[in-house]
Amino acid sequence: MIRKTSKVAFILAVCLATPAISQADATEFRVHNGKATFVSDAPLETMTGTTAEVTGTVTFDPADISTTKGTFKVPVVSMRTGNDLRDEHLQSDSWLDAKKNPHIIFEIMEVSGAESLKPKKNTKVKVKGKFTVHGVTKIVEAKGTVKWTPADGGKDDLRIKVKFTAKLEDHGVSVPSIVRLKMANEITVSIDLRARADVAAAHSVSR
Repeated sequence: MIRKTSKVAFILAVCLATPAISQADATEFRVHNGKATFVSDAPLETMTGTTAEVTGTVTFDPADISTTKGTFKVPVVSMRTGNDLRDEHLQSDSWLDAKKNPHIIFEIMEVSGAESLKPKKNTKVKVKGKFTVHGVTKIVEAKGTVKWTPADGGKDDLRIKVKFTAKLEDHGVSVPSIVRLKMANEITVSIDLRARADVAAAHSVSR
């Protein structure tokens, strides 16, 4: 009788403990190291613009990544193409208009492709988000990977890498005919960032 009672008690204890093990609370992660790349592949020239000044936060639950939400942004004036004159032109009011629209923004709406994440494993995902350039917001579909690294006694890390395409004309940016052979209308955007749980507002910039 004592053995049966002990067995029943053990089973009940396991059943009660299971939700606590399989379900985690959503945690806010703050970007501490990130890079965004914009590639224009035109017939006569491939232009690459980069910035390491990515800021933002993402709320994430490894047990249910469909609930993930987050917003990331980069200052237009931080973009570098390797040509100072071209950088000034891109930031001017005839192109991205950095004074009126100082940031490029990506907001996560939906994450799919997996139900949950395993620790220290890259997981392929699809991300639906709002992409804002030149003050105009469009819905985009991105593909990428997410890696969650729990830290014993420290702060969990999150690595997010996604890629998608966007058209300048969709954001009210027209490409003059005189430069169409050197500047493509369709741009490939890549975002590679690391975020850490409970990090202070300050962030470090990768070089």
